Order: sequence, then structure tokens, then C-alpha cells
Amino acid sequence: MKKIIGLSTGRKNGNCEILLKEAAKGAAELGVETEIIRAMDLRVLPCKGCFACHFTQKCVLDDDVDWILKKTCVEDTGLIVASPCYHLRANAYLMAIAERLNHIFMKEGGDCSIFKKTRVGGIISVGNSDKDWTTLNLLTINLFVQHTRFLVDQMEANFAMEKGAVLRLDKSMQRARLLGRNVASAMMKPIDEVKFVGEDSPIYCPSCHCNVLFVPANLPHVTCPVCWVHGEIVVNNGQWQIVWNKDDVINNRFSPYGEKLHLDFAEKRFEEDRQFLKTDKAKKLLQEYSAYGKIIHP
Repeated sequence: MKKIIGLSTGRKNGNCEILLKEAAKGAAELGVETEIIRAMDLRVLPCKGCFACHFTQKCVLDDDVDWILKKTCVEDTGLIVASPCYHLRANAYLMAIAERLNHIFMKEGGDCSIFKKTRVGGIISVGNSDKDWTTLNLLTINLFVQHTRFLVDQMEANFAMEKGAVLRLDKSMQRARLLGRNVASAMMKPIDEVKFVGEDSPIYCPSCHCNVLFVPANLPHVTCPVCWVHGEIVVNNGQWQIVWNKDDVINNRFSPYGEKLHLDFAEKRFEEDRQFLKTDKAKKLLQEYSAYGKIIHP
């Protein structure tokens, strides 16, 4: 039986979990089973930056994150991630999990096997704004999902406690069930026939389908800060549009090419830093900065 892993980084029986369970109901309509991981029930520690994973391809931290990563990134399943936004981006549980990916990449992605996007996924973002500013929640959830999954659908849900919130909840539950059906349906197709079926804004990145842009130098040149896809703003019949670089879309940050490029770069920088630390200059600096500063505690 085909299976979807649902990862909720929100509260027990909170909005994330409710919407994730609605997505599970939608997937069940097509005969796809869903297993849900509730991150807040588990032990999740942040990366300590010790670099042990570069030597051993293992993480030295003793918690449940390794198990979460194997279930969500390695197993041959669909994936739906639901994360709340507490302060502009995905909450700390998801970011702590995402920042512990390196050893999985090195162990399972050495031949780019988990980066080939042969599996599909969806995203549920909870806590966006319907004002003139946007959260970075969708972007930061994409940073986790897009490494190993072809994005089929994503949604944002705003549950601000104001007039109309109950109606929005009902609408979001219906949308989440549709998302579950969309992910389950995509699992039954050859991967080269799978398409993104979520709603797109007038201007969006063709990879993560988000609409937050980075201006690396000067307009009209823009880049998606998540996917490393470059484009140029043009005016067509009085309408602003972005012409995206087709090669970048194919070889984006989360393609096998992009992942290998990043891993090779990181490994090169790590080795350069390791060699520098052996020099007298580095030893002198380390001694100087170890002795400087007033470190305080509660």
C-alpha cells in the first residue's frame, strides 16, 4: 500500500495537526495510508555546529531527529509537512530538524539518489498574514521539503482570532483535504507526468511557487532566494512579468546538480577551514579570542 508520512511541528491537536489530518482523510479517499509524526512529542535538539557529521556521516546528538529524517527524507513515501509560523518563518522545531540534514545528505545523497525527485510532497503553512506583508513560512518549509520531494501542492492558512476566523477554518480544512488528495493522486502517476497543482500568484518562482524575490545587484534582475533560479522583470502588454532562466529552473538549488554543487562547495570550504586551523596564525587567533570577552550566565 502506498503511504504518506505527515510531519507536524505544531501543537498537539492544534491547527497544523488538524489540517494534516484533513489531508490524511483526503489521501485515504484514494486508498493511500498516512502516518503522522508529531515533532513536539519527540526530543528535538538544534545542531551544535560540531562538524562531526563531516567525518562520520552520523550526528552525535542523542535525540529523535535521526529517526524523523529517515522517515521523512529516506523512506519511499509521499510527504506532507505542516508547520506553524510564530515569528515570520517556520517554527523552531522544523528549523532544528532541517538544520540536521547534512549527515543524511552525505550518507544517502552521495550518489544523489534522494535528490532525484522521484517522490512527491505537499506543504501546509499555518499562520500567514492576509495583510500587505507576507511571512516566510512557505519559503522555509520549502527549504526542507524540496530537497527530497517534487512539490505537488502547498497552502497557507490564517487563523487570526477576528471576525470570520471560523469560516476561514472551515475553508482551510476543505483545502487541506484537497491537498491530501492531490498528493495521493500524484503518487499514482509516473514522476515525469506529475505537475504542481496548487494556486500560483501572478508572479512566482517556477520551482517553489513562492513569490518572495531577491535582487542580487540591480533591477530588472531577480533571483528566488530559496531555489537559486534567476530571472528578469519585463513588461508585456502593460503587465509586469518575470522571464525565468530555463536552465536554472532545471538545475535549481534542489536538483541533483544543485545539491551536488552545494555539497562539493561545503566539503571544499570545510577542508580549507580544517587546514587553516592547523596554522600558527589560527592557533594565535583562537588563543586570543578564547581569552577575550565576558561570558555571562543566568
